[in-house]
Order: sequence, then structure tokens, then C-alpha cells
Amino acid sequence: MPSQEEQPQLVKIAEGLYVRQEVDNIGWADMGEGILVVDALEQVHLEDEVMAMMEDSVPGKKVDTVLNTHTHYDHVALNKAFEKKHGAKIVNLQTTDVPEKGLVIAGAGRTCRFIPMPGCHTREDCIAWFAEDRTLFVGDLFGWGLITSMTSATRDVMTGLESVYNRLIDFGAETVVPGHGPLCSNAELVRCRAYYDWLAGEVYNAFDAGKKLPDIITDIPVPDDMNDWWRLCDWKHEQNIRKLFKGARRHRT
Repeated sequence: MPSQEEQPQLVKIAEGLYVRQEVDNIGWADMGEGILVVDALEQVHLEDEVMAMMEDSVPGKKVDTVLNTHTHYDHVALNKAFEKKHGAKIVNLQTTDVPEKGLVIAGAGRTCRFIPMPGCHTREDCIAWFAEDRTLFVGDLFGWGLITSMTSATRDVMTGLESVYNRLIDFGAETVVPGHGPLCSNAELVRCRAYYDWLAGEVYNAFDAGKKLPDIITDIPVPDDMNDWWRLCDWKHEQNIRKLFKGARRHRT
């Protein structure tokens, strides 16, 4: 049975800025003349529910733009629905030439900067920054402790991940919207960066000492202050150890 945090709920971050939070998150912002959407879920059948939520929260306005933080299937399912119903423009690194400093989408109500930030999850990752609202949509760059690299967690991968997190933390966001699960704050980004650094050191040192993977998994528990992080104890922490062990073995060979 889904936990309470996995039940669909509408979260109001600020006036005109909302997130439908569940396992997969979708956000939308009243930009003045129209609505800007960030990410588009993985379930096509949620179209009517999502459209109704938007109409209730920001009545009488169409979706002008949909930003995809990346184009994995679980972030793009409703793209076509927004195109068909509203004539929305779909913006991601496959459809649009986004400059390194970001694409500014300015409305009468607020401004969003869509910024490429590859090197942590996919080559096309972007974040959406609403400066007036101090709100940062990070897609799958933050996974409540999960090392979101799609490959083994080599030393180079972890160095790149730290660099990405440094950039995210520098925004000083009050609200951080991940692609999946509960919303959080800049404090969780800071804690996650420290967790990655600690865990990588623990696993690499254990590997260099000749320890086997099952023993390393047993010997390195989730830090006490992170026991309530979404799904970290369930499977993410162990998966992180497996990725780091694989990365260490790859580095040696």
C-alpha cells in the first residue's frame, strides 16, 4: 500500500505556484498570461486529473510552455496532451537549444530560468529556477539519497556529482522539488552531498581492504539522521553501495 507521501496531493508553494506531488511530480506556475509546466509525469491516464487540478488552481489560463528536466519516459508522458489541448511549446535539450547560462522565461507574474546541468543523471539534465519564489525544480538530480548516475559510481562520476550539487546548493533554494517523492529544502541537498562523500569513502576503502560486497552492505548502515529519507532504507542505500563497489572495481581494472 502506498505511503502517505506517495498519495497524490496538491502542494501550494506560493501564490500561483503548485506541485502535484506523488511518486512522480509535476509542477506548474502562473506566469501572468499563461501557465508554465515543469515535467509531465509517466502516466497518460492522469491527463484529466492533472488538467482539472490546473484549472482549479489557476483558472482560465492555458499552458504556454512545458519544461522537461530530461526526457526519460517518466517525465514526458503528458507532453502531447499539453500540445494538443493548449498548443504548448515543449522545451528540453532535445527540442530546444538552451544556452549554458540558461533560458529565461519571463512573465508578468514571475520569471523562470531553465538551466542545463548535465553530468549527474543524464547528459540532458536541466533545472528550473524560480528566483522570486526561491524554488528550484531539480528533476532527478536529487533522489532522496539515491546516487542518480545511470552508470557505476566511479570516482570521476562522484566528483562530477559533487560539482553538480555545489551548483544546486549555491541557489540557496527555500523549496526544492525533486522529480519524485516529497519536496524538501536546500538543507537536504547539503546533507545529501555530505552523505555521498562519506559513503563513497567508506565503500572505496572497504573495497581496497579486500572486503566482499555482501559484507560491505552489512557493515555500512544508513546514517541515523537519514532513516526517514524517502525509500533510502528500503533499497536506495544498498543500491548506492552496489554502484560504488562496481565503480571501485572498474577503477581498479
